[in-house]
Amino acid sequence: MKKYIYINICATALLLASCQSEELIHQTEGEGYIQLSSIEIDKNVQTRATDEIMGVKIIAADGTVYKQTDDWTELQGVNFLVPAGTTYTIEAYSASKNESQGFDAEPYYSGKEELTVKANTAHNVEIVCKLSQSMVTVSYSDNFKKHFSDYETTITGNDDLSIVFNSTETRSAYVKAGQPLKASLNLTPNGGSPTNIERTIVENALPAYRYNVKYDVNTEGIGDINISVNQDRHEYEITLGVPLKPDGVSTTAIAGDNSKVWGKFAILEGQCTFIEPESPVEFKYKKTTDDTWETATAIKDNETNLYTAKVTNLEFGTEYQYKIVCGEAEGSVLSFTTEPYEEIPNLNLDTWTQDGKNWFANAVANAYEGEGAYWATGNEGVTSFLAGSNDPITVRTDDAVSGYAAEMHTITGITLVGAASGNLFIGKYKTNMGEPSASVTFGRPYTGARPTKLSGYYKYTPKPISNDGSVPGNLVNDECNIYVRLWDSEGNEIGFGEFVGKEQVDTYTPFEFNINYSDPKKRPATITIVATSSHYGGEFSGAKVVGQVGAGSTLWVDEFSLSYE
Repeated sequence: MKKYIYINICATALLLASCQSEELIHQTEGEGYIQLSSIEIDKNVQTRATDEIMGVKIIAADGTVYKQTDDWTELQGVNFLVPAGTTYTIEAYSASKNESQGFDAEPYYSGKEELTVKANTAHNVEIVCKLSQSMVTVSYSDNFKKHFSDYETTITGNDDLSIVFNSTETRSAYVKAGQPLKASLNLTPNGGSPTNIERTIVENALPAYRYNVKYDVNTEGIGDINISVNQDRHEYEITLGVPLKPDGVSTTAIAGDNSKVWGKFAILEGQCTFIEPESPVEFKYKKTTDDTWETATAIKDNETNLYTAKVTNLEFGTEYQYKIVCGEAEGSVLSFTTEPYEEIPNLNLDTWTQDGKNWFANAVANAYEGEGAYWATGNEGVTSFLAGSNDPITVRTDDAVSGYAAEMHTITGITLVGAASGNLFIGKYKTNMGEPSASVTFGRPYTGARPTKLSGYYKYTPKPISNDGSVPGNLVNDECNIYVRLWDSEGNEIGFGEFVGKEQVDTYTPFEFNINYSDPKKRPATITIVATSSHYGGEFSGAKVVGQVGAGSTLWVDEFSLSYE
């Protein structure tokens, strides 16, 4: 059944008999007449039955809402006079709903048409109101159910979409149109290990279309996908073939396992349970968009049937396919997507801004908020608020490996805090005179690939300890410190690595250290890189620095670089 909005626009000479009296025609010469007759809905896709209360908006060309009601019957049969030559958009919509997602969401209908009112002309404008969302169903063939003991599918799209279809779910789910849809199947073969198969089913979901996803098995060992479209019914029939492989060989799913999938490398896993495995035992892998497979030697895990291979030189944010090969037998083709790249601004330390005495390793003179603020120092507190100091503790220098570098030095004899070490860090600085240690906020948001190493160049001049600091308590000479720290979304540290320099280094010398992850299954939400001329210059007790530092200790750093393999 189709539902429409009928809009009659009548002008003087043409509507004498059917629209208005002679007196009204005389009054409306040069104007149009709008009358709402009815609203209907075009259901090209079968939806769940709901009561539809349709609203109407009549919108002028300048965006002004001329008339609006959430119940169109309030305007039914009412005549509206509007000037000829004006343009209006008439919109109809499901008044009591929104375009929500999920099994409990309701269908949302809308439609609109633009018209320009003409004098002495009658217009009939027909607006078709159709479903604004897409619909998704998931089913499993009887043959599929014979081979797999436990399974469920998750439909994902944009960040706010994740709908789970378990093995008995038969309902349709509404999803927002215009987003890509992926189907991620978790299943356990009878007598086998859990695995995951992820497929993209559509790049751009169309409104008023149903996507019927059906899983079936493919005994040829190919995970194929077949799509057919019924335009009359507005339906996509999508059959995903789940490959069946010879007993004894299975590829292990690593998609979603952060300990296996990184930015530039991945740890492939599979099982070969043959008593005497045929040679070679290896992994095949490739970018999903490539035709040619690459080979990686499989390494057996002690006395188990598990084989692994580390594949490197992968591309950030890219989908790959892989499978285990044991002689002539092959495991299922599965996929994973590497972590995306996210740039850390100004790692080469060539961009600086000066504001008065203070230097900022940013494109703006700001170490706190705002576009361009990323790196920070303690300069503002030292030069502006702390008596006994005059100069910034971190400055730009052209004594560099390339371009510019950062020069940091330690000072003592400062009122209130006692000492300040030169520092440069990813984070924010805002002076807190009551609690100086709280002036520093380490870290900026970061959701890119997890780095595995930091390298760069440094020079260092350590000085004898010159304050009465008690941490660590056994230093004779100062030492510098460079480190990386990452936290998860709950603020827990998940990654850390550092370099400590204790010797005098008069020329720029490379340094490098690994970043170790305490929980490699977690993804980062925040990152910092810190360099300081005194290792313990950030140790406070109340307002006073209690870390041992040496006045005049100076650290130069340049050309930071993160690695991901």
